[in-house]
Amino acid sequence: MLGTTRWSPFAELASLHRDLDSLFGRVFGESGRQQMSSGTAAFTPAADVVRAADKWMICMALPGVDPRNVEVDIFDRTLRVRGERTPGSSLDGVEPVLSEISYGRFEREFTLPEDIDPEKVQAAYRHGMLELTLPLKEGAKPRRIEIETAPEARQLKAA
Repeated sequence: MLGTTRWSPFAELASLHRDLDSLFGRVFGESGRQQMSSGTAAFTPAADVVRAADKWMICMALPGVDPRNVEVDIFDRTLRVRGERTPGSSLDGVEPVLSEISYGRFEREFTLPEDIDPEKVQAAYRHGMLELTLPLKEGAKPRRIEIETAPEARQLKAA
């Protein structure tokens, strides 16, 4: 019986990426690669965006980022989070053998489809996660409209 193997183009690209990294590391040396990545490197932190009844919640994974190096700005319907992850002081003066952690500046912008109340936005940083709670303005909150019905007696007389 013939066996089938599922082809994954992303696995192939990841393998090619590793091979090219290895090749450049051997040709130019790992120290050259480290110098290039430390100055202008950037990364994109992962985020979850959730819509609750009367608010939006955004959680961003920022492990190793000092919360004092993070800026949160709101203008109109756009939320912008900017910051920087820097290597810790324990890595000063040492040459890394392997470094898979991305360092550098990051910026994420989220455009929300509803108006939020910037005065009531809350931000918390717990266990490497930035948690933002963005309540809606009163005018943007969903509101149920009650339907008036005519009394049954009036409908019978009219007919």
